[in-house]
Amino acid sequence: MAKYVIACIDNNIEVLDSLYNKISRIVDSDYIVESYISTEQALIGCYNYIIAGNEILITILGNDNSKMNCDKFIIELYKNSPNTRNILFDDIVTIDSLSKIINNASVYQIIPRKFDTVDFELIILEAIKQNAQDRRLRDYQRVLESAVEKRTRELNDINVKLELLATTDALTGVNNRRSFYESSSPMVNYARRENKKLAVLMIDIDKFKMINDVFGHAAGDEVIRQMAQKARETLRKSDIFGRLGGEEFAAVLPNTSERGALKAAENIRSEIENLEIETLKDEIIRFTVSIGVTMLHYDDPSLEIVLHRADLALYDAKRQGRNKVCLSKDDLNEDN
Repeated sequence: MAKYVIACIDNNIEVLDSLYNKISRIVDSDYIVESYISTEQALIGCYNYIIAGNEILITILGNDNSKMNCDKFIIELYKNSPNTRNILFDDIVTIDSLSKIINNASVYQIIPRKFDTVDFELIILEAIKQNAQDRRLRDYQRVLESAVEKRTRELNDINVKLELLATTDALTGVNNRRSFYESSSPMVNYARRENKKLAVLMIDIDKFKMINDVFGHAAGDEVIRQMAQKARETLRKSDIFGRLGGEEFAAVLPNTSERGALKAAENIRSEIENLEIETLKDEIIRFTVSIGVTMLHYDDPSLEIVLHRADLALYDAKRQGRNKVCLSKDDLNEDN
């Protein structure tokens, strides 16, 4: 168990004996009263006690013939024991030393060397009492800071979860409509401003209503989940993919040529076509998707215009029999 050290420093042995006797009568075994004839010796002794896990509670400084002045001792000790209460005899204090201590450490009391003029024991007891109060306050502050830190972590976790809920589609785990638009719009603006190639895909599950009618809504939800997962795996990490609603999804592919966009769309279509989903009734569901592809044009004013053009291409794919990838007619016309 840690002890509380009271260090008495004076080159007069009689003074040290008097200090030891007075203090020993009023403290119990939790306290260690040490005597030193020099500040240099005392500083080493105090450091050893601190290293051992003890607390320097009080120092009492008197006459000292060492090269280390009382102000230097207190300032050095303060660096490792800032809560120590330093008591000085008035006959060793100068204005210069006192100003150094006040500016760089602390003084508890300055007392006369004649003990009969002051209630020395009461001064020591009051210092012990104040130290105990400060210690309880520090312990409470640590508990409070720990509780605040824990609560802050909890709030951060909640905020992260709320942000995920606000930006993630609950069924599929991909970007929801809001998050898709918030992520894609700056990308589209940047690509248009920097004259970079950018492609947009609109993806829709073919005959999804029939899947729900035949296999049930739970199976329909699983189809949407599997489709989203497969598409996300097929796309690049730099691509933005999200669920716009129902069975409809969209993807923004930055730094992608028309040929690269068509290849990416075809990869998704092919992967989905080869998917098999087993229902709880051991039924196998196979399904397909239709995909509309368009490129960003230099005069496109917004993401909505590009998505609309991709949506028209998607309906062309539906009209052509589904399970197809179609490039927007506007992009075909641009090539011509």
